[in-house]
Amino acid sequence: MLQSLRVYSRHPIAKIFLGLVLIAFAGLGLGSFVPSLQFNRDYISAGKTSIGIQEIANQFNKLRAEVAPNLTINEAIQSGYLDLLITFLSNEAILLEEANTWGIKVTREQLKKSLLENKLFLDDNGKFSSSKFQTSLLRGGVSEEKYLELLGRSLIKQQLTETISESAKISNEVINLIASHNLEKRDGTIININLFPTSEIESPSDEELRVFFDNTSSSWIEPSKRIGKYIILDPKDFLNEIEISEQELIDEFDIRRSDYIKEETRSINQMVFDSKLDAEKVLSEISQGNEFDKLARNKFNEKETIIKDIKKSELIKEISNVVFDLKLNDISQIIETDFGYHIIKLQEINKSIAPKFEEIKNKLKNDIKIERSTDLIYDLANFADDAFASGSSIEDVAKQKKLKVYFSEPLDENGFNDIKQIPKNKLFKDKMFLEILWSDLNNDQLSINETEDGLFFALEVDKEIKEFLPKFDDIFLDIKKSWVQTKAVEKTLNQAGELSASNDLIKFAKNNNMQISEVKGVAVNDTAYSRPQIIKALFNIKKLGENQISADEKGISVVRFDKSIPASKEEVDNLSKILAEPFNQSIQSDITFALISKLGEKHKLEVNKSLILQALGLTSP
Repeated sequence: MLQSLRVYSRHPIAKIFLGLVLIAFAGLGLGSFVPSLQFNRDYISAGKTSIGIQEIANQFNKLRAEVAPNLTINEAIQSGYLDLLITFLSNEAILLEEANTWGIKVTREQLKKSLLENKLFLDDNGKFSSSKFQTSLLRGGVSEEKYLELLGRSLIKQQLTETISESAKISNEVINLIASHNLEKRDGTIININLFPTSEIESPSDEELRVFFDNTSSSWIEPSKRIGKYIILDPKDFLNEIEISEQELIDEFDIRRSDYIKEETRSINQMVFDSKLDAEKVLSEISQGNEFDKLARNKFNEKETIIKDIKKSELIKEISNVVFDLKLNDISQIIETDFGYHIIKLQEINKSIAPKFEEIKNKLKNDIKIERSTDLIYDLANFADDAFASGSSIEDVAKQKKLKVYFSEPLDENGFNDIKQIPKNKLFKDKMFLEILWSDLNNDQLSINETEDGLFFALEVDKEIKEFLPKFDDIFLDIKKSWVQTKAVEKTLNQAGELSASNDLIKFAKNNNMQISEVKGVAVNDTAYSRPQIIKALFNIKKLGENQISADEKGISVVRFDKSIPASKEEVDNLSKILAEPFNQSIQSDITFALISKLGEKHKLEVNKSLILQALGLTSP
């Protein structure tokens, strides 16, 4: 599991995603899901630091609500969200354990300093605004205590990681060169040369083809390929085997009824003030007939101030009790909290909706089937792993559990099949499948493995087709076609060479009926131009008036550098400032993940994903 976490963490998308996870957690209220197993087990641990199932369950609910609100628990897991959460929490456990080892703590003063410097909570004068802070927490449905806990964790991790990574920065000179290159604009002349017609190429003799074949033999070699023998465990394959009686559905409905209840929510508009006097003045204006909504818009510079569809549990106690006692369009008295002084108007009431059996019958049935088929898959996976450890073969396991044994297409190390294409079968494209197919493990080291899509499979090499050079006669037509195309390209390149070497590019092009066009004011990263290779060639030329031959799927061209339009110093300086942070963050992120990887070995990171899934009620204990 540790290895898979390392791989997951290094992916650039995962890095960005994991960086946002904490924000998602801080911005949402607690989830309502309660795990089914006992809480005193080690689900994620690094040394003496462990993450409990309650936190995993709560944060998984928050993550789902933020990024995948329309997915069921099973669908979210299959989409990889649980793996991302496990990676995030594992990294946190590792860093907190290292902090404990060194006795690193966060003081109240550090928390206060970080809070006061957070730009999100500063007013127009650059001073900390209690109302802004509390409004942000209110919108996120998170208590001040919970926010400070998350902030404390973040500061501890920063102390550990930034000590090592902060000094890793790209020099200003390099950043300025990159900015100048990106901002420079150029004009150029493009002369397109049509590919020499293959119909005008004389047919080659057998001798010419044999010489061509000999000279290009390395390109005709068929790489080694392997055929895998495997079984696959996919919950969808077992759905039809699961039967649920009407009475079972009714019983499950009684048990799960609360899972399908749509809890009452309310939409509120509020104003938060730093002083009670300010709040009293506005409340007085409202009592004199001024509209609450208009006053709120004025206070927040016409920004939207309505908090929509919020549950009672997502509000702090002092506010929730008031809000859920108000009638529609009622305005509260001043509510004093640690966050400031609130005046709240109730905008909308969405009543709680209790589900009727017939309305959710089909969904309930599908949910139960998915859960039971997933349980079945995990049971089968555990059985197969134990059986392989005892020396059983794929055929033995398949026979005992009535599974089908499959054979893959012949695949090379890069995943290409006999016709040099990526197979349509998703399993054959899976990274883990290819790694195992091409690993040096012997077939007596069988195991159950998991794909990126959450399926399980066991695989062994059934047959290996060694690298070979096909016989000349077997690929005669392919060789001839390649020879003709090569000759056509050679002739076209010869024309391009003559054009490039001519004293007058335009005159030569016109005399030979070549197409002439211009590009004006293009930048090196210009996406508006449809032929990026042309732009690349234009910016590869060092001196004005010189030219370069460019080739892409649309043909062969000669590109001439006509004019350079450098960016101003101010533009370069501005872009340098923008580029410096992401460049440096990328380097620092790589160093941080390398550090976490090494610390994971030091503190013996252990992750029990199957136990987590059981605790989430997705497998049998």
